[in-house]
Amino acid sequence: MIRRLSGQLPLWARRDHPVLRHELGASPRLSWQARYARALGVILLGALLLAGGYAAATNLLRNPPGENFAEALNRIVFIPLLIVQVLMRIMAVTLTSNTVSNEMRRQHWDSLRSTPFGAELTMRARWAAVFYRLRGLLGIVLLARVILLIVMLRDLTAYNGRHLDLLTMSVTPEVSLVVAVLLLSFLMTAALLLPLTGVGFDGSIGLLISAAVQQRTYSGLIQIVYIVARIALAAALVLAAAHFLNGQIVLGDPAAWLLMFLSAAIGDWGLAFLYLGSYGEVWATVPYGIFLGLALVVFALLQAAVADQLLVIAVRRAQKKG
Repeated sequence: MIRRLSGQLPLWARRDHPVLRHELGASPRLSWQARYARALGVILLGALLLAGGYAAATNLLRNPPGENFAEALNRIVFIPLLIVQVLMRIMAVTLTSNTVSNEMRRQHWDSLRSTPFGAELTMRARWAAVFYRLRGLLGIVLLARVILLIVMLRDLTAYNGRHLDLLTMSVTPEVSLVVAVLLLSFLMTAALLLPLTGVGFDGSIGLLISAAVQQRTYSGLIQIVYIVARIALAAALVLAAAHFLNGQIVLGDPAAWLLMFLSAAIGDWGLAFLYLGSYGEVWATVPYGIFLGLALVVFALLQAAVADQLLVIAVRRAQKKG
């Protein structure tokens, strides 16, 4: 199946392409002790993150994590997954932001520019390599989201299969059950697309930095500013959305819809919406909130298109460097 999926990728994004294979390099053979230590470290780190998530969900063990299994699961994994997503954002930028300067330092850049599509293939291979190098973190994020989606689907069978009917009773505007199911499916699609398009976008930003600035000091400063700004914006949006749903912030209908959209699109990549009770509350509280899933799919597709255009711009700028 993996081979079949990889066959749909462009040639330069396939692992057997010479440029990408060179970019990824030969994987060193690790001893069983090293593999055991790495696996143990990953397990311990995961356990630590889940313990922190459980402590946050229970208010330091003073309250139950949720009123039901779905709510408890979402609240426990929310912060750990946010941390993993932040790590992916940071790594996506840093893995690509020194591409041009590294090739110049190795005195390879002039020969790459003189070769047809040499510079473009090198930069596209570095961008594609981000997904291969982050496949472990991406796998964790996507697997967790699939589990949350399965739990969400199970919740749809509650109340004798009328759960979705009940959620849409107070929705503005009124929609039929078929339309509600379709709009909910858009959210599920967006939940799986946003981590991929987000990593691709940040990887393109790193390449753009690499093409614009070759001095490592300035490049490092720009990376730090970008990463801090993205993390601060995401944190502000997530906290603002939580305060709004808790009644601590009063907003007009358009501002509330925009806040919910930006919080899901940029803040947590739609993670909070993967609990049907929370998402149903948004439907009831925010007019036209039922269309947020559709808006997130459109955003994910636009983000992918913008990432591709940033990659094209980075290649053009890089080809002028010498």
